[in-house]
Amino acid sequence: MSEQPILSSNTRTYVEDSAFNNDTFNRKQLADKLTTYLERLKDGAVLSIDAPWGSGKSWFGRNWAKQLEDEEYNVVYIDAFEQDYIEDPFMLITAEILDTIEDGNALKDDLKKGAVEVGKALLPVAGKAIANLVGKVLLASPDLTGEVQEAITGGTTNIVEMTSEYIKENLESYGQDKLAMVEFKDKLSQYAQTQEKPIVIFVDELDRCKPNFAVSLVERIKHLFDVPNVVFVLLLNREQLEKAVQGVYGSGTDASNYLGKFINFFFSLPQTNSSGDNYTKQDKLHQFVNLTMGKYKFELSSTTDSFAESIIFMAYYFNLSLRDIEKSCALYAFAYPLKDYLHLLVYVIILKVKNIELFNKLVVGDISAHIEAKNTIENLIRDVKIKNDQYGIDYLPFYSEWHEAYINGFNNVGKNFSNEIDERDFRDIKTIFPYFAKKIDLDI
Repeated sequence: MSEQPILSSNTRTYVEDSAFNNDTFNRKQLADKLTTYLERLKDGAVLSIDAPWGSGKSWFGRNWAKQLEDEEYNVVYIDAFEQDYIEDPFMLITAEILDTIEDGNALKDDLKKGAVEVGKALLPVAGKAIANLVGKVLLASPDLTGEVQEAITGGTTNIVEMTSEYIKENLESYGQDKLAMVEFKDKLSQYAQTQEKPIVIFVDELDRCKPNFAVSLVERIKHLFDVPNVVFVLLLNREQLEKAVQGVYGSGTDASNYLGKFINFFFSLPQTNSSGDNYTKQDKLHQFVNLTMGKYKFELSSTTDSFAESIIFMAYYFNLSLRDIEKSCALYAFAYPLKDYLHLLVYVIILKVKNIELFNKLVVGDISAHIEAKNTIENLIRDVKIKNDQYGIDYLPFYSEWHEAYINGFNNVGKNFSNEIDERDFRDIKTIFPYFAKKIDLDI
């Protein structure tokens, strides 16, 4: 290999020259199917694409968005995680919509004015926290507004009178606030109806946001953006979003039912290891690994091919996501030019990617960690024997014996393990795990 691989985490390219280029897992088929649904959603809707972290939701979402743009849809793409510092998600969504409307469009000015009025209506709740004021009524509470705090400490104003006056003002303005929201939705609807195709608003990384922001965003969509010809596509991990709902409203909340009030259709992104024969799945994963290693500037060779084969087979046993595989390729870049015993290196890499706490304990020889790891391998061995999986039968017992050797103080070393270490010049076989661990870490 003429050059060292690039050591960079910024290798993920979501969209290349055209949508769904290098579509290893045939995601375009799903996008095409969903696009046909869009034409039927003239009354507006909220769709969700559910998948675990690291399974390619963002790649799918951005490529589908690109495809829709190419087909002359008006598309908005929001990375909610990058924007969850904003006080209220209403302003985020509105600003992104306004950004797609050409300057000089009268409807844009009307929509902007309407958004300002809605923003004013929302600020008292977010900014002054009237719910905390009434609910806590505690002296020196950090949740009290500055005016009330000063009144308490100065003794110049009766707290009950100020609270009553504040509530009275909010009750009187309720009608105006409600009207502002109705008028905003009406103006948004007017603009949406000028579009030949539905406006499609993607919201990505919703499940990674702060719980309050994530839940508020879903609620804002329903209450303020639910108009004809506007379709939201939420890219999320439903399990994590449900935890966010429970974090906001309590652990006893029926989060699934709650989200069902705001999201019309739930779809699951097909998993890379959930359909098709083993040969087809492994072939697609091999393409993905080669593509990823190409981004790290590896020159494909028999060595990189051996690594690819090892990580692909192990991906099945250890349920590696696409993001896990990307991270594994990055760690292999650190270990390069190690060429021998790649199945050992791959196993150590997977331990670091999937369970860093366990990995760190294994590095220092923690016996309880070796017991935990051995039990995991033994469970896998039982499964592969039932399925008569020859690759698993060949390699998994070695990992089990590796951990067992540490557990019994190397007094009884298994046959598979003995045959392997006899081929290496390890003066102290107890250093084998740290040796490989240092290859994928900073060896100081």
